[in-house]
Amino acid sequence: MQERSGGHALATVAVPAYNCASTILAALDSIEESIAYLKALRGRNALVEILVVDDGSTDATPDLIASFAATRPHVRLLRQANKGPGAARNAGAEAGTAPVLMYLDGDDLFFPSHIAVCLDLLDAHPEAGFAKTGVRLDESVHPGWKIGISNSIVINCAVRRSVHEFIGGFFEEAPFKALHAEDALYSGLLMTFFTQVHSDLETVHHLVYPGNAFDRQRTKFSAPPQDAIEAMTEKEKEAEPEVMRIYEERRQSLARRAQNSDWSGPPINREGPRLIAAD
Repeated sequence: MQERSGGHALATVAVPAYNCASTILAALDSIEESIAYLKALRGRNALVEILVVDDGSTDATPDLIASFAATRPHVRLLRQANKGPGAARNAGAEAGTAPVLMYLDGDDLFFPSHIAVCLDLLDAHPEAGFAKTGVRLDESVHPGWKIGISNSIVINCAVRRSVHEFIGGFFEEAPFKALHAEDALYSGLLMTFFTQVHSDLETVHHLVYPGNAFDRQRTKFSAPPQDAIEAMTEKEKEAEPEVMRIYEERRQSLARRAQNSDWSGPPINREGPRLIAAD
């Protein structure tokens, strides 16, 4: 996808949106501010495309997105039946054209520096398959969870498209939606097979709203990680074995592919996770 002014996008931002009418415009405005920051540094031809995927909302979310996109040629609205955030992110990634993928949930925020910082990290480290940054949390969580949250969510992640495609994108199977694990295990595959370049700079804001993903896990995050099993719902406990079975099948398949592939992208890790600290 190209803007009418011409040129190729540097990044695609995929935004899954489900019943977030009260927050979606703030989320989209934050992306626009981050794009403006990038253009101030790199010039007006530093293009970023935004693919917003309405995941079967029943409120005004799609109407608000359509109105926002109407005057912005770099923003596109896609609509699908409710399939969960993993499927929505995959749809946005597939519809985009840029070599770098970023994600923002419809109830979170980019800070202005986010897109520029992520692109700078990847430009400076071509050996890295993806970049991650620090996360500002909307409320206090148990200290033991802070690193885990940063490692598992994807709003602070910028991944090369080739790497996203290598690992097969986000899991879309129903058990992942029940366990809210599609982002954590996507991150897990990235860390298993590709080098991460990391900045501690907080460039995104992970917010709590009634009923959103963070809010649903509030009890878990308020207790030590070792007590997480006690905070799981029965539905989550039932889904976990199937989630891990599907995850392990894909991990093993990717490991075999890594050994036999004539891969031409960023180096594949064969000796465990590798992290480059950029700060």
